[in-house]
Order: sequence, then structure tokens, then C-alpha cells
Amino acid sequence: MMGIAEEIEKLIQQGVVAPSEIAVVFRENKQLDEMAVYLQNKKIPFQLVRKENLLKNHFIQQILLMLEWVALEAARPGSGDHHLFTLLHFQWFDLPTELIARVHMDFIRQAFGGQQSFRLYLQDLQKQGNQLFTPIEIQQLKSVTDLLEAWIKGVYNEPLQNFFCRVLNESQVLKMASQAPDSGFRIHLMKTLFEFLQAENQRNPDLTLEGWIQIIRKMEKYKLTIPYESRIGDEHCVQLLTAHGTKGLEFDYVFIGGCVENNWEKKRGRNIGFSLPPALKIQMSSYAQSHLKEEDERRLFYVALTRARKYVQISYAEKDNQGNEWQKSKFLDEILIPGRPIVNPQPEAYSQQNSAIVFQVNRLQGNQIQAMQQRYSQTFLQDLVRNFKLNPTALNKYLYCPRSFFYESLLQVPQAEQMHSVYGQAIHHALKQLANYHAQGNGVNIERVQADFQWFMHLNRHHFRPQDFQRHLQHGNQVLKNYLNQVFSNWGNVKETEKDFQAIINEVPIKGRLDKIEICNGTTQVVDYKTGKPDNASNKLKPFDNQQGKKKKDDFDYWIQAVMYVMLLQENGHSSVNTVVFDFVEPDKDDQFQSHSIQVTQGDIQLVEQLIEDTWQKIQAFEFPCCGHNDCPWCAFEQSLANGSRASNP
Repeated sequence: MMGIAEEIEKLIQQGVVAPSEIAVVFRENKQLDEMAVYLQNKKIPFQLVRKENLLKNHFIQQILLMLEWVALEAARPGSGDHHLFTLLHFQWFDLPTELIARVHMDFIRQAFGGQQSFRLYLQDLQKQGNQLFTPIEIQQLKSVTDLLEAWIKGVYNEPLQNFFCRVLNESQVLKMASQAPDSGFRIHLMKTLFEFLQAENQRNPDLTLEGWIQIIRKMEKYKLTIPYESRIGDEHCVQLLTAHGTKGLEFDYVFIGGCVENNWEKKRGRNIGFSLPPALKIQMSSYAQSHLKEEDERRLFYVALTRARKYVQISYAEKDNQGNEWQKSKFLDEILIPGRPIVNPQPEAYSQQNSAIVFQVNRLQGNQIQAMQQRYSQTFLQDLVRNFKLNPTALNKYLYCPRSFFYESLLQVPQAEQMHSVYGQAIHHALKQLANYHAQGNGVNIERVQADFQWFMHLNRHHFRPQDFQRHLQHGNQVLKNYLNQVFSNWGNVKETEKDFQAIINEVPIKGRLDKIEICNGTTQVVDYKTGKPDNASNKLKPFDNQQGKKKKDDFDYWIQAVMYVMLLQENGHSSVNTVVFDFVEPDKDDQFQSHSIQVTQGDIQLVEQLIEDTWQKIQAFEFPCCGHNDCPWCAFEQSLANGSRASNP
């Protein structure tokens, strides 16, 4: 992409062609977004017009999250707690970020004493006061929470459309949108969303806020859209177009980028959203999904190719940003004239590494994402890290994304996806009870194990929607039965269950909770239960690779966990232990239960010791940069604070 930008820059500087007669064509919109960064970097004006999905717009997602919190709290108090921390950061509430963080940390401390609701904690704070916060700070919080509480009451007392308008007005969203540089665009977005609400309300006069939010979430789940037109620049600039968007247009100069097979003939098709009958599914997979799809892509490529009056350049990168090799599209070979060589066969390859760096710098630093030292005081950050102990989960989290580590491990912001972890805790509880019975010389009683699982699930059913609770309950009962029938005979002699260990490694405090320590065939080993799919665990089990560079999601997670467990045991007098077994309490695709054993070597320990020491130094220096991964929710959250348009729900 950098190569294309440089070619365009030369053409314009030399006066060869007017910018409006230059088109840059890619297969998909997301590639145009990246291309726009390079043109912006070179101050080359461009126009980008496309149909967008309203539900993907940052500003609209922020409004929807605010309304979803109201709907959840109105239906079931406490069920929207996982949104509240995010919601308080919204620009229109104008709360200092450090105040939000200090409030949340105090809530976390009180949660251990019985306070379970962030919303109720905020109410108590206003009524009873707190010496940690000034009267002005409490009043700032009160101005927001009073609004939120009034909206919860309003859900039951106002027509839905009136309530929607009331929230936009009282929250100052409408006022801020009107004063924004792109005010017309933002108001158009809100109008489009309101028109969708009106249409749904007309279809169902009894529609509630909760019901409307559920419709939107289902649309997101099944990738349905509310379309609107997004326009950047004007017709006098360089034109950025998808291959579809070029139909009916012509330009003097056309640059077609990203011509690799993954973008064209091997591009994954859209999911149609339902299962086909078996016979038709066989026909579709063998014929339509291969031959017909490739023919469609070939015709589309030809459309893009024939948009040029004078000159067309086709380019591709030899490697992606991670260094993996790309294969050029077969469509390039099909258009070559025998005996005529390719001119400049790798125009993008020379700049791929630099372009990746430029894109990340522009995407993260260019949008003014703050370092934590700029947002929070030195004293506050020191208090956060002072008594922190590093466990395997926290270390893996920091290696993947330091900013996520800050929010989840230090600030301990509640997460939305709680039902999966609660289900896992219920399985662990049932197996812990079984291990205790087994240590006393008792055999396995499947019904008793299921009863222990059900008890824990019912104790925590408030984390589930009714339909999700029943589904997890039935699944867990069946999984435990099958697991014990297949695996229990292989259990060793249980010595400890859910044992907490702590140690100091090179002046770094570490800790961990071990599910089970057992003696099996004369060897002491650690057993750790996993409730995830064993078929998806290969990357988590592989050893840490210093040469890989940036850690990908889930890479090395279980391996690092195993090494830290052995370190903890050896530092606590169990010098002979070097085996950790990961026992999957979820069948694989063949309905078999797997276990994976890791033998930890002294070299493994030295490597992880260095990882721990390096990570600890960065934590103490308050180094929590964004990772830049496209799917990282906390980096997206930080981006929203930087551009003031969106705060997604991490």
C-alpha cells in the first residue's frame, strides 16, 4: 500500500494526471481503510464513499450501549453491571477518568466485603459519603447516576419513542452532536437509528426497550445491517473504491492492490445464516462454493481491470504483516501475455514491513491514545501495582496486550462474558468435591458429582439468561457423566485440591492456584482442569517462542501456566515435581476426553523467569501500551476515548 501511495504522490507532483482521474481499487472496504491511512500520511486528498452498517458505527454503538444498560437494569437489577464502567467514560457525561478508576477500585475492595453491585455502590456513595472522594467528586457522580436512575424509571412510564428522544436530550448526546465538527453526519446517524426504531415500533406497538435492543443484538449476531452512506472527501480527489464500486466508472489511472488469492479466489464467502438440506449442501459445497464463486470473483476482477483508460497497475505483497507468505491471485497469471515480462514484479513487497509499522503508528499513536501516566496520577498507579502478585493469567494477558492487563488485572473491570467462566467454576467445584471424596477412600458417585455441579450453578444463576442457564446445566450434567465414565479410572492418589501457592522469583512476587496435586504411578504431578474445547488448544499448549515477536491471542497460555506451576511448587519445597497435566473436561470432535502432559525443564524455567522479570519491570514503570490487534476490545475502547466517538463494550 505504501508503494501505491508513493506512485500516486509522484504522478500528482509531476502533473501527469489530475487526482480525480486516479482510482485505487481493493476487494474489500477494510483494505480501503488501511489505504486511506497511507494517503493521509502523505497528505494526498481522497474520496471514499460507501454503504456502511449503522450498527458498526462507533457513535451509534455508544448510544446503544447506554440504552442497553438501562434496559438490563430495568429488567433485572445488577445485570447491566458489566457495562457500567464503560458507560461512565462516555464523553457526554464528562467524568474524569481517574475518578472513575478510583471509584471502581473502592468498589472492588468493598465487593470482597459483600457489596456485589456497582450501581448500588454508587448509590450508597452518594448517600453515605466516603472520605476517599471530595464533595465535588461525589456531586459529579451524582449528576450522572441521577440521570441513569431516572431513565430506569422512565422505561416503564413513557412510550418507547418518547423515551429514546428523552435519553438523547438529557444525556447531552444531541447537544454534543450538534456542536461537533461533523454535526450533520452525527445527526444523520441518530435520525437513521430513530427511523429504524419507529419502523419496529409500528410493526409491534407493544415493543419495549429491552425487546428493541434484543432485535439489534440478533441483527448483529446474524450480520444483518441498517445501511447508511458514509462519505469522505469529494469528487475532485483520488477515488478509493471496492471492485464492486467501480462498476460503470472509468479513470485514466487505476491501481488495483492486494491481488493475493486470499482476497480473491480464496476469499471466504458470506455465511447465509441457516443450514441447507444435506443433499443441497453437498451440491453447494462441491459446485457452487468452488466453481461458481471463482467465476464470480474472476468477472469482478475483470470489471476492476477494465476501468482504466490509459494505465493500470496491479500489485500484491509477498508477505503479510506477520511475515507469512502470500500467494498471488491466479487471475494475474491468466491475463499475462506469453513472452511479455512483468514490469516491476513486486511493487509492494519492498515496503511491506515499513507499511505495517506506519499503519500501526497512525492507527494507535496518531489518534492520541494516552499513556497511563498522562491519565492517572503517579500515586494512583503506584497504589495499583504495590501489592500486585503476578499469576499465569496476568502474565499471559500482559504479553498479549499490556493495556488489557491494566484494565482486567489491575483495575479488575467486570467483564460481560461471565456465564462461561461461571460454568467452568461449577465444573471445577464438582471435581474438587469428588477429589476430596476420593482422597478419603471413596469411589465415584456420578449423581453426587452432578448434584455438586447443580448446586454451584443454582447459586450463581443470576449470571445467566434463563435459556442459557438451562442449556449449560444440561450440558454440564452430561459432560460430567461421560467424563467420569471415561477418565476417573485413570486418576491418581489425590494429595491436595485447589491449593494456593506463592513465591518470590528474582524479587518478583508470583502466585497460583493449583486444581489438584496427585501421585500417579509413583510420580507427583499437577492436574489442571480445562473446560474449553481440546481441539482448539494446540496454540495454548506450544512452548513460548522468543523469535515470534508479538504474542498472538492464546499462544503459549497453557505452557506458561505449566512452567509457573512447577516454579511455585519447587519454591515451596516440592523440588521433584516437573509434570503438569491439562485434563480437558470437554470432549473432542470424536467425543473422547483428552489430557496433555507437559514436562517442564530447567531451560523452560529460566526462560519464564526472564519473562516474569522483564514483564514486572514494565509493570513497575507503568508501561501499558495498546497491542494494536484488530480484535482487542480494550484497544478499541482506548481508540474510542481518543476519537471521542465510541466506547465499545470490552
